[in-house]
Amino acid sequence: MALSEIEKKILQRLQSNLPLTHRPFLDIANELDLDEDLVIEKIKAMVEGKYVRRLAPIINTQAVGNSATLAAMQVPDDRIEDVAEVINGYSGVSHNYLRKGKNRELPLNIWFTMSAPSQEELEGNIKEIEDRTGFDVRMLPTTKKYKIGVKFKIYRKG
Repeated sequence: MALSEIEKKILQRLQSNLPLTHRPFLDIANELDLDEDLVIEKIKAMVEGKYVRRLAPIINTQAVGNSATLAAMQVPDDRIEDVAEVINGYSGVSHNYLRKGKNRELPLNIWFTMSAPSQEELEGNIKEIEDRTGFDVRMLPTTKKYKIGVKFKIYRKG
């Protein structure tokens, strides 16, 4: 399904914060000169069509006292699926990707982000993944954020 102009408008608007009101979709509808029911219907269709993964807050893990890291592993092709399944079994994993790299000195191919209520628990989970898979995990914690977030140009006015 190709996105309609209305869906593109809604998708563009959803990239900004949702209004913190009793009826955020009504507010969005009013901003876009649309009907609230239509906005909700289109959002549901875009979720079902996998244009939108989900509508949820992005929590600043450090601000709420959690610890987090980007992690990477070198896993042979014949073990990728079972290692990914082990990683995905941890509730603190938000992203898990198979990536191709050209760096022979650092041939890491599975990259994931993980958070936990404490640094101790985070390190324990990483150690557990190493023990369960038999592969080392390289932890790459954030030391400074330069940019986070992206907004895509989906809709361009006339």
